[in-house]
Amino acid sequence: MSITQTLAMAFKAIGNNKLRSFLTMLGIIIGVAAVITLVSVTQGQSQMYMMQMEAQGANRIDMYFYVNSSKARDAILDYAEKEVGKRIVAITPMSQNQVTLKYRTKNMNDVRISFGNEQYGLCTSNNISAGRDISKSDVKNRARVCVIGEAVRKNFFGAMSPIGQTIKIGNSWSQSYQPYTVIGVYNGKFGGKLNTDDQMVLVPNTLQMRIMGWEDNSSYAMRATDTDAAKSFTDDITAFANTKIDPNNDYFQAYANAQFQEQMQSATDQQSITMAIIAGISLLVGGIGIMNIMLVTVTERTREIGIRMAIGARRRDIIGQFLIEASVVSAIGGLFGIGLGYFGAAVLGNIMLAPVASSPWMPAAAADMVVSPSLPLVIGAFLFSVVLGIVFGIYPANKASKLQPVEALRTQ
Repeated sequence: MSITQTLAMAFKAIGNNKLRSFLTMLGIIIGVAAVITLVSVTQGQSQMYMMQMEAQGANRIDMYFYVNSSKARDAILDYAEKEVGKRIVAITPMSQNQVTLKYRTKNMNDVRISFGNEQYGLCTSNNISAGRDISKSDVKNRARVCVIGEAVRKNFFGAMSPIGQTIKIGNSWSQSYQPYTVIGVYNGKFGGKLNTDDQMVLVPNTLQMRIMGWEDNSSYAMRATDTDAAKSFTDDITAFANTKIDPNNDYFQAYANAQFQEQMQSATDQQSITMAIIAGISLLVGGIGIMNIMLVTVTERTREIGIRMAIGARRRDIIGQFLIEASVVSAIGGLFGIGLGYFGAAVLGNIMLAPVASSPWMPAAAADMVVSPSLPLVIGAFLFSVVLGIVFGIYPANKASKLQPVEALRTQ
């Protein structure tokens, strides 16, 4: 008997018992849908946090240290600066604090001020949307200029161009505000939302003492040439710093975004596997249901099996017939499960991830992200459902093939 005839018989058998076939598929449908939904939501959550990390800077390295010895401090900085042009593309001071901005009659509190050099934008992946960035000359001459974030631009200037306008920068404890000329605007990574990294102002690091009343040279940001360079440099400079600092009194830390991304991806993979195993239990229950129904089918169709064997059907023909029938049932269930999984991923993803996407610390693109199953996940879930049907159909098919034609024909 050809495969086409066997498939036709399988579909006919399923069609003759529609309700029973659907109930048999139900376990497969629920199992496949659960696997696709849970894994998709987990992957969507990981993707969202990856977007957040990428918004902070591609191949970015952050370095923090508090060292009592100026000699040790200079040695660490010299090590980093010698890597510029090799593994490091750029380096900038990265001291930050909170200030208040004033423009005419408007005030803006809790604005993050960064004290950096001309390479700040490159190191932090901030792109100029209007005007220009801080220059080397601005840093050297301690020019009273600043670059503002998109949230500051929206709040103070609206549709008006901020370039050339003067804002005042000060702190709450000294109540001393000094004028600075806006020379540029950074493109909003977070849609210009308040209480995000878009609510910021950058001034030359040489003005930190004038604005804050103290200098902090313990924080730096760097951009590496690529991911591998970022990780190798982080490991090397940490090992070097540990030979220079006093472990009892000093502190040093350097980390790359790529390392956090790897850790997050590893955690996501483990969580996805766990979710898939939990959801896979229902698939196994569905497989047991298929085996149970196929055993009932063999009993009901004993006479049919006897007739087929009496007119020349071989044992492998009988096995093939019932295996294909079991796999068709599970395949149809898998297809319904995939459809339900797409729906479940969209609904559950929206419920669980919408609050995260609307968080002020998430990039604006996160709000537009739709949780959707990946193609490998869909294909894998479908193939697993088919294999499950075949595996649980082996015993009933084998039992059917062992029936004796004479005994089977006596069955009424």
